[in-house]
Amino acid sequence: MQQFFVEELKAPWLDKKQRQQCLKVLRMRKGDRVRLVDSKGNGVIAEFTQDDLETMEIVESITWPEKKRKLRIIASMLRNERLEWMIQKACECGVDEIVLYSAQHGVVRDFGSREDRKLERLNLIAKEACEQSYRNIQVPVIKPIELNEIKSYMSDLNVFADIGEAPHFVECVNEDTTTITAFVGPEGGISTSERQQLFEM
Repeated sequence: MQQFFVEELKAPWLDKKQRQQCLKVLRMRKGDRVRLVDSKGNGVIAEFTQDDLETMEIVESITWPEKKRKLRIIASMLRNERLEWMIQKACECGVDEIVLYSAQHGVVRDFGSREDRKLERLNLIAKEACEQSYRNIQVPVIKPIELNEIKSYMSDLNVFADIGEAPHFVECVNEDTTTITAFVGPEGGISTSERQQLFEM
């Protein structure tokens, strides 16, 4: 069943683009159903009452189990296709927030003058991935940050993968851990100064 994020559920309706997808791509008609989720994470199943899909009625509500932990990733910038794929898969795997990072050894450092348009596209990819995987909250993609800004995104548990001996991620999580931030380094590896600052956090 197709899921869409909508503004509100009291008088459910689809925007023009969503309705066109139902009509032209999914070939939906009267009696077909969709999942609708609002900005607060509430959801319903709604049924179209006309073939033109202009109106619908709520059939039942949807509930999600409460998540025990919130996961944020701070991900180093990648080239276009890889970055889009990473965001899509992160959303499908349950990540709750994606913060892009301008790594010192990163192949890509910023979006230049295209930042607003690029972030809009990446957030759309995240939204569609959340719809496809039946998430009840849209995952935000935050604009690239610098090393000195990482501290603002720390959690109960902060981890990063690196070479050498260190505890496994699973060994670091305990019952009191409710928020986790995972730092994902660049293709060129974590720099010495980045490593030092991450250890200090």
